[in-house]
Amino acid sequence: MTSYSTKEPFPGLQEQIGQIALSGGAFRFGCADIRSLQDLQVGDPSTLDYPSAVSFAVEIPPAAAMASLKSPSEDMREAYKQCNKKLKQIGAQIAESLTSAGFQARFVDPAERVVPEKLLGPISHKAVAYLSGIGWIGKNGLLITEEHGPRFRMGTVLTNMSIVENPAPLECQCGDCTLCIDECPTNSLVGPPEFRYHPEDREQVIDWAKCGRYEKALIGDGSRPEKACGRCISVCPKSKLS
Repeated sequence: MTSYSTKEPFPGLQEQIGQIALSGGAFRFGCADIRSLQDLQVGDPSTLDYPSAVSFAVEIPPAAAMASLKSPSEDMREAYKQCNKKLKQIGAQIAESLTSAGFQARFVDPAERVVPEKLLGPISHKAVAYLSGIGWIGKNGLLITEEHGPRFRMGTVLTNMSIVENPAPLECQCGDCTLCIDECPTNSLVGPPEFRYHPEDREQVIDWAKCGRYEKALIGDGSRPEKACGRCISVCPKSKLS
């Protein structure tokens, strides 16, 4: 196991990284010290060797989310792919900027699944984005942003660039709303959990195995067009699809 010690960034580097993210199509970016995630369930423990991370988010188009409002759609799956492509381009540029400045950097592919049946990736993009101040955790187990609710995809670049202080954590703002839970086609959302900032573990909110099996079935074996569910994204009032 390699553990990278933090190194102070040169003046303006974080602003430069933010400009790369925004000019590449992200609507929000943030940086965070992620050492508090050491006990987090991850698919690749080596991701936790890095002390810091950059998080960035790109919007899922409203039309794609609308297409999945009542049933799984090909449009939503294609939107995921296009968002992932954009995130990869942004991530590669951010990683190059960091390494050029003398820092360690590793882009984490948002589409990679180490444990596909539980939708478990190398590291939780959501946990990193939450620490970065991009949004708050909702009852659907997703990160919610002010601009687009949960209607977005996230990317992560791990690094040893020092982060002075994380933003203040945001509280859950779902209130009494349970639309995501009520509308989940597989009943994968466990029920209204009791948490102020975030659940104690990922299984407290979602039956990830059940959700993962459904996603696998919608992707299929290549004999028919791939689809995506996204109902918990589309029905969320914060997605602003009215």
